[in-house]
This record gives sequence, structure tokens and C-alpha cells, in this order.
Amino acid sequence: MYSKEQITKIRELINDHFEKSDVYDKLKRKIETEHLRLEDMDNQQLTKMLRETNLIDNLMLDIQHIDEITEYNRRNRQITYIDPDRINNRSMTLRIYKGKAFTDFLQDDDNQLLQLYLSFCGQRFCSAPTKAVPDPDFNELFVFDLKTQVTKQSLDLVTLCRLEHPIELSLIHIDSKNSKRILYSQKLIEWRFLLVYGNLDLNIEMPTTYNSRMQERSRQSVGLLQIHLELLPKTGLILLPEYQLTSQLSKEKQLVNSIADRFHTYSSAWWNDYKELKLPPRPIKIYAESQDGIWRPSPTFLLDLENVRGISSPNHAARFVSLIPFKKQEKGPQGDRLEIWHRFPTFLALRNGDFEDHCFLLCSLFLGLNIDAYVVLGTATDGPHGWVMTRLTKPKTPQRKHTEYLYHFWESLTGHKFELTDPKIPQLYKKIGCIFNNKSFYSNIQPRDNIVDTDLNIEDPSKWKAIDPIEINNLRPQNFSLTLLRPTLHPDEIEPKIEMQLREAIGSYRKIINMATRYDERLASIMQIALANYEVEKITSLQFAQSEFQSAIRSYIPEGHTFKSFPVCFSHLNVEKMLEEIKSNPVGAEVLTARGDQTYFAVRVKMEMYPEDFFALWVSVSVRYHKIA
Repeated sequence: MYSKEQITKIRELINDHFEKSDVYDKLKRKIETEHLRLEDMDNQQLTKMLRETNLIDNLMLDIQHIDEITEYNRRNRQITYIDPDRINNRSMTLRIYKGKAFTDFLQDDDNQLLQLYLSFCGQRFCSAPTKAVPDPDFNELFVFDLKTQVTKQSLDLVTLCRLEHPIELSLIHIDSKNSKRILYSQKLIEWRFLLVYGNLDLNIEMPTTYNSRMQERSRQSVGLLQIHLELLPKTGLILLPEYQLTSQLSKEKQLVNSIADRFHTYSSAWWNDYKELKLPPRPIKIYAESQDGIWRPSPTFLLDLENVRGISSPNHAARFVSLIPFKKQEKGPQGDRLEIWHRFPTFLALRNGDFEDHCFLLCSLFLGLNIDAYVVLGTATDGPHGWVMTRLTKPKTPQRKHTEYLYHFWESLTGHKFELTDPKIPQLYKKIGCIFNNKSFYSNIQPRDNIVDTDLNIEDPSKWKAIDPIEINNLRPQNFSLTLLRPTLHPDEIEPKIEMQLREAIGSYRKIINMATRYDERLASIMQIALANYEVEKITSLQFAQSEFQSAIRSYIPEGHTFKSFPVCFSHLNVEKMLEEIKSNPVGAEVLTARGDQTYFAVRVKMEMYPEDFFALWVSVSVRYHKIA
């Protein structure tokens, strides 16, 4: 027997489904079409009509999905929470069961993990890391809303048929022993056959990537993934005829090929004209190899990333991108630099990238903030390099009738911003080859391409050779809208833990060199004023509470005592590495080896969180002591 509360809940659930699925309207139309009278219908006739229209069967299937999602959330609370109410809107579920024939992982190794990342229409998910074995058991369920970024509303199937946006699936191989992450495989899944069949069971062959091709293997895939796709809600769902979808896909393919052929013809002629100028070799990148092994036009890797939650200003964008670790691309088979340009979701899934990855993301975030931004490709002191250039329009005055710009260079690997007059620029950057964004492309045709002699007036055709913006506008972007994942780490738990571990590590180190270690809690409390200031200063170049901090230190440190402090920022949580970095710095080593009377140390940690679980971990190691004569 059901309780009154359970019966009430069931009635509410059924009524809610009927309202959101237009069941009442469909019943009304059915009754009017067959000229039926409600007062003449008994329960048996009404039940028969409900079964004829499949309303009961579809309702039970939808309720079954609610139960399934509820059970999934119960078992996976810390992974990906799915709101059961979302299936009342037009949505798509993707269940990944397990992998097959991943023969790279025949040897049992607990340090080897696999993790899936999925992206679709600005929605991003990741699976829990799974042990890398020949048949990895992922068992993950994801729900994607079928709506566009423009309307923010569910769409009918005919409109969805024209939604040319695949599901991007990246499979990351993680070596937890050394925290190494590589793109093991990636696949773009065409989901629109759901509009014809309602659900699909697929065995997806996961192709090799540049990482596996570098190992000179002849195979074409790394393994299979078993997935199930389903369209929701089922209630009242009228599917599309297959010919309608195949016709749409055929038109899209023809259009893509036509655009690619047209730009290739245009760019070939453009390049021949450029070669006639007989300039010295310069890094002019009209095309670049993407992560799927296809050469694509450079402007297509950039996009106006609008309304990205977690990024509130250009300075925050620069700081966020700089916290993503820099990793040089692997060497190719011939020992040369392997240039692979990643899409944004893959870059974030890898949690590291080369300078191009950093530049493209930073420039695209700037463009989304309506800032006139460009990627600059050239050379630095250590070889090929790239950075971001922004142009700010100067206000017009009676004396200044033509448009003039204020230029800044942004180093995406550090977040630093430089004006052109900054003496550091010639020390960092040497030459400029080309400048581009998602709407324009300019190659440097000036006789001298070194940084100090290059005129940045890209509209001057005597100094910059441009690609026709109309040709660029016809191209299809490689990236789509981006949603940054919310942080899942908890600073209030991590900060005291790191402080305690650092204290123990410092104590052990000083014990080895025959020095005792004592800690001063009051001094640690004062140091948090300084730590709170460091990240703000990093973003805004402004300081606050300096006079209060200095006064607190002066009044606390006894007269005749020495105070020293070493602040440093980390982007990892490895305490052993932290101590080694502190020891390798002359100031840090001086603090750690301080010797005197009444020697007290203080360790304070401040963790500033950013999207995607990137963070700035500020650590202050301080000491106060009375020097021994």
C-alpha cells in the first residue's frame, strides 16, 4: 500500500508531465477529431484512447528516466549532479558504458587513469577518473539541453536538425605518478540521428591522435567506446523522417567543402603574391594543424567568447589563462617542434598547453569583452613565440581627427601587460611575423620585422598585407561557445592542511641542519594581511592595507629583532616541491636557515580559486629572531 504522501507525489508527477508535454491539448484534439462526448465515455474507453496515443507508455518511460537519474545522483554525488526536472525540457542523454580493446593498458598499473571530457553547445562535463585497463568501466550519464545560446529555449526537431554542433568527446590519459596528461583520443559525435530514431546504441571507434601517431604505430584507433544516446522527453515525441536529416547533412557537407576549396584557392593566390615581395623568412601562419590532424585556417581557432562566467574583466582573464601551466609541444619524429593547435575544451581538459593555446584563449576572452584584440606570432629570445595585442581607441579631439590607438602587449603565460614604451618589450620579444583574430589576418611586409622597428598600424597596406575579411567571415570556427567549470576545491580545507604540512617539512629540513624550529601564531595571523594583498595586486597592480600591515609588523617585532619574509605563489599542492622551490631561492633559503636567539617562524597560506579548479596558492614563510653577535 502507498501512503497518502506517496499517492499525492505520484499525482503531482503525472500532472506535471501532462502539462509540460501538452498531453491535455492532445487529448482534447483527439476527442474533437473523433467527435466524442466526454459524458458518454467510460473508464474503459478513456484508457483505450490513452493507450492508442501511447501517452501511458511514454509517461512510464519518462518516469523511469527520473528514477534512473535520481539513482545516478545518489551514487555519484561528488561527480556530476543532474537535475531530474531538466528532462521535462527537450534534452539528450548520453550514457557511456565501458571501453573495449584499449590494448595500451594490458599491464596493470594503478597510476594510469583515463578521464572523459564532453562539450556541447557551451555545456561541459567530465567523468570521474577511471583506472586505465583494456576494458575501462566508465558507467557515466550526462544530460545535454537541446537549445541554442541565442534563444536559451528548447527547440523543435526541425530547428534542431539545423543545429550544426557535434558533441566533442576527449579522452585524457593521466599518469598520476608524475601528473602528466595527454590527449589520448578525441571524437566529434554526430548526434542528430536521434531526431530520426529517438535513441541510438553506438560502438564508437576512438581514433589515434598526434600523441599515438608519434609512436609510429600503424593502427588507426586506440579502442572502442560503448555509448547510448536518447532523446527526452518521450511524451508526444514525433520523430523526423530520415530523408530530411540526410538531406540537411549533405547540404552542410557540400557547403563546408565549398568554403574550404574557396579559401584554399584564395589563400594560395595570396601566398604567391606575398612571395613576390621576396622578404626574409617570417612566421606567417595562414594554416595550422588542429588536434584532429586537419590543417585549418588560423582565424578559425579564435572566437568571441561572450558571457563567460568566472571572468569579469580583461585582467581576470589574463590572470586565469596565466595559471594554466605552460607545456612545450612534444618533438616530432624528425626532432622538430610539433605544432598542434587545440580547441578550447581540449586545452582545458589537458590542464596545460603551449603558448598558442594560451594566446588563443586569452584573445578570445578579450574579444568576448568587445576589446579589439589580436594574436601576434613572432619570435622571442628563445625562439618561436606568441602573445596578445590589444588596441584601445584614443578619444577624438579637435587636434586629433583621425583614429589613433593605444597599444598593449599581453604575455599570456604570465598575465603581464606592457605598454609599447615599456623597456622590457625589446628584451622579451624580438620579431613580428603576423597578427590576426577571428575576423582579420595581417602579415608583416615591412623591410625590418624586429619589434622596435615594426609599425603596428595594421590598416596601412604598405606595411601589412591583409587577407580579405569577407573570405575570413565565410569560414567556420573550430571553437564554439565555452562554459568554464565551477571550482570544486575548498580553500578553507586546503589552506590549514598545507600550512601544517609545510610546518612539518620546514621542521624536518632544519632538524637535518641541526636547527630547532618554533612557530609564532600571532605572526602568522599578521601575515595574512600581506597574503590577501598579493593576488589583488597581481590582477589590478594596486595595493591596499599596506600601512596597516607595516604598522602591525613594527609594533609586534621586538626592538632589536630581525624580521624576514619570503612570499611565493604556487599553482600546485605538492608540499615537497614547494619546499624545494623555497630552498632554491636565495631569499627563501636565507629565511629557512635563519639562526639566532628567540627564533620563531610563521607559515601562512592563502588560496585564490578560479574556474576549472585552477588556483593561485600564495605561501608566506616568515621568521623573527635576535641576531647573535
